Amino acid sequence: MASSAMDPLDYYALLKLVDAPTIVPGEGPGCQYVQTPINTPANMSTPSWGCPAGHYCVSPKHQEACPPGFYCPPNTAQPMYCCAGYYCSEDTTMLTLCPQNQYCPTGSVGGGVSCLWLASCPTGSTSASKFGLVIFVLVLIAVICIVFWIQKRIERVRAHHLEKRLRWIHNHNLANENPLVADETDLEGDDNNSGDNERNADESVIQIDQTNDRTGLSTPDSEETATSNNGKPVRPALKRKLTKVTHTFDIEFEHLGLTLSNGTPILSNVSGSLRKGRTCAIMGPSGSGKTTLISMLTSKIPKDEGRILINGQEEDLSHYRKLIGYVPQEDIMMRELTVHDVLLHSAYMRLPASLTRAQMTEKVLEIVDFLGLNSVMDSVVGDAERRGISGGQRKRVNIGMELVTDPSILFLDEPTSGLDSSTSGDVCRLLQSVARKKGLTVAAVIHSPSPVAFDQFDDLLLLSHNGRVVFHGPRTEAPAYFSAIGFPIPEDSSPSDFYMDVISNNVKSKITKKFKPFYLPRYWESYCRRAQTFYADGGVGAEYRHPTPNTSSPSSPHFNPRANSYNNLNRSAMSVQQQGMPESLAMSTLALPSSGTPGASSSSLHPPTDPQEHRRNKSVTMARDSMHSPTPRSCISSPRASMALSDFTSIYDAPIPEHLTWSETLRKSVRVFIIENRMWWKGIFAETQETVLGLFLRRRDPIRNTASPFRMFWLCLMRARLQIFRNQRQFLYDQLLHLGCGMFISVAASKFDYLGSQPDMVCAMTPFQLKYTCSSPTDHLTEVGVFVALGVCFAGISVGAMTFGNEKLVYWREKSSGLLTLPYYLAKVIADIPRIVVAGIMFSLSLIIFFDERSNYFYLLFIIIMLYAVAFAMGYLLSALVPQARVALVGTGFTLAWAIVFSGDAPDLADVMSNSASSGYKATRWIWVISAPRYAIEAIYLRELQARPWQEIRTEPLAHTYALNQFWWCFQSMALILLGWHVLAFISFKLKDRAKQK
Repeated sequence: MASSAMDPLDYYALLKLVDAPTIVPGEGPGCQYVQTPINTPANMSTPSWGCPAGHYCVSPKHQEACPPGFYCPPNTAQPMYCCAGYYCSEDTTMLTLCPQNQYCPTGSVGGGVSCLWLASCPTGSTSASKFGLVIFVLVLIAVICIVFWIQKRIERVRAHHLEKRLRWIHNHNLANENPLVADETDLEGDDNNSGDNERNADESVIQIDQTNDRTGLSTPDSEETATSNNGKPVRPALKRKLTKVTHTFDIEFEHLGLTLSNGTPILSNVSGSLRKGRTCAIMGPSGSGKTTLISMLTSKIPKDEGRILINGQEEDLSHYRKLIGYVPQEDIMMRELTVHDVLLHSAYMRLPASLTRAQMTEKVLEIVDFLGLNSVMDSVVGDAERRGISGGQRKRVNIGMELVTDPSILFLDEPTSGLDSSTSGDVCRLLQSVARKKGLTVAAVIHSPSPVAFDQFDDLLLLSHNGRVVFHGPRTEAPAYFSAIGFPIPEDSSPSDFYMDVISNNVKSKITKKFKPFYLPRYWESYCRRAQTFYADGGVGAEYRHPTPNTSSPSSPHFNPRANSYNNLNRSAMSVQQQGMPESLAMSTLALPSSGTPGASSSSLHPPTDPQEHRRNKSVTMARDSMHSPTPRSCISSPRASMALSDFTSIYDAPIPEHLTWSETLRKSVRVFIIENRMWWKGIFAETQETVLGLFLRRRDPIRNTASPFRMFWLCLMRARLQIFRNQRQFLYDQLLHLGCGMFISVAASKFDYLGSQPDMVCAMTPFQLKYTCSSPTDHLTEVGVFVALGVCFAGISVGAMTFGNEKLVYWREKSSGLLTLPYYLAKVIADIPRIVVAGIMFSLSLIIFFDERSNYFYLLFIIIMLYAVAFAMGYLLSALVPQARVALVGTGFTLAWAIVFSGDAPDLADVMSNSASSGYKATRWIWVISAPRYAIEAIYLRELQARPWQEIRTEPLAHTYALNQFWWCFQSMALILLGWHVLAFISFKLKDRAKQK
């Protein structure tokens, strides 16, 4: 009787589930199959039919071969999946209990899956108990800790030798005076023999035992036991003296200006000079352009107008970038490293390449001793989370990073900020010592310095709110000048605070009620015009310049030869004179020795009363101005030229300054835009040229030949390695993150599997609504890949973004000092390779605890490591483009986009790539082509699918347009995408924030 002629309910009533023939009760899990009706004495009247083994018979007339992966013993009506805990024979007729050390998930054929060596798989296992992997993870963490411990031991031994050498240097400096610290009397003595001293300094050589070059030291023990010819012990000479710099710079700037696009002036008509051997304090209220001035001098930002002279020649100071030290306001340095590591890396990168490693190490130790950092040399710098050295010590390290490079010019941005008055005084005293002994040109932006700190500066440059000069000259001349314009300093007042109060209009003028803050620049400009008239005398006619404190002769040929008279000026002769009428002012000049200044009287000079004399002085001034510049230079020092009442009357009558017109603003904005773009492209071209020449040719830098690109790469690689070893806790936290992500994905994917579709004969008998479900496989392997991609991308982007994001400020600082982007980027990437590999191992081990993979574990490991590498590169790009505070949020969105939307699962890749896809998909399908998670998911899917026996895998097209032969193509695609992400990240680091890298 055919089943088709029966009622369906009667038909299914004939079928029943029975235990498999080979099942032994109590041994292994249960397993049943659907048996055909068989004739028995009890059912002789009901339909029955038999079926041979290896086939299934849905009716007496319909017999089909059993497909692979199913179990069909004799008399099978419908095939059943090969039971979990057993494996079926190739002919589907036999069922065998899964042996020990193997596990057999549903559909196993020909044998089970081998257990890992740390997993437990008793007889009849349906899955592996892999909790033994926890032991392996703990052992791996212990090995990592041992490696860190060995590294620390090596560093401790190295630090011990360095401390011994530093101790000897310190004792030598105590006995022979620190080579950088000198009194004024010592400096005067040195000046008398300046030629001999400089010649001896140039001829001095560095003699260091090359046998100890690997440690960078001479052995103190052997030095202390040295003996003289008479047998008495002698103190060895200091290996390397800190001498004057070989290149000195006098910087003059004239009429510098910068106006924003909205017409607001930042700097306006700023003129002045910075001299070698002197320290200059730049002060002014917030927004007065102090830092902008330094940035303009160093060509970090374009100047709207004016010019800059270097040793008398109009030149760009950026040409001497390797001789310039810039100390930013923030203590920007690698906080994971020790003080010695930070200073040593700066020395290796920026000192002349001709010096040996030992010589550079000696230089660092001398700077450490000079800065008073002996006790913290091997201490980690630290940050807000990890306690390290104190704020004052960090400030000294910040300055020391520039001093170890032997700069000729030193700019500092608020070096005393955040320090107490005592520490700030020490820092400023240090700057004065360095400038005078080594001949540096030092300029520092100072905000509210203590009186002790303020007194350490030689010169003072005061700027007003609108970026104009209020005073520029020797610091000791400022009180007399301010007294002369109606602002005498109270006896109990701090001079620096008083000047700021005057600029902020918190002090009333003693000579006029009409005073406004914008009069101060007018006072100074009028005063300088009178000073130029005073010094434009018969035979000289050269503008006055103050000399360096260490020499009585002009420091360079273009300086005024009468500079010697400056030292003889009587600082007490400037006074406010009341002329008997309200709001009157006169500046009396000082008595100048007749031998010092030709044409100057020994008595005080008063304003000329003869109109002809006044016109003659005016004509001399105009003639001089026409020779030197279209407009008179700002007064560089503080000569006491007379100022008549009429000068101030014109100041008061002048109109209040207004903003520029829109046409002037537009012209300035266009000009600044063109200059900025020219500087941008010029910087890109110069760095590219330097990198290419350094890689393929031998560089010869006329200014200073520092580390080559290859050496930069090695130094950055060693520093990145040190960062990892010095931050053991962070490294272990990262591994716990990878472990946790893998564990969560493992739990979520524990029940995900692939089961083949039912045979067509069986599906033909199912209800119409269930036909699609019956004929389609149960496929959850894609979801496994999506979950893996989610976990890997989240963990990889989070950790990778910290590689560059936490030190972006350090990169900007070093970039402005000559660091090349390519070696730095490659060094950081290569240093991250061990972290990527360990992360892949941790994630994959925790993933397989609950997820029973059937393919080879190492294929899964390689896929995860490759995906981690891509995720790290994504993190690099995000850290270059996004502020560090927002990287976590943007990284989460990035992960969701690439691991879900562009994964090829939802939306389905087949729908996206279909010819009939919507226009939106057609326009954006290229994103799926460059999606690394899509290829990782496909690779995992293909490896797991190939380990399963279902026949449709090899006979029918796979889901999502996948193909079995595309596994290695997926790997190649991921490698190309990885390269693309790195190129984007590198370009972003190179091009973004160029203004901060100058």
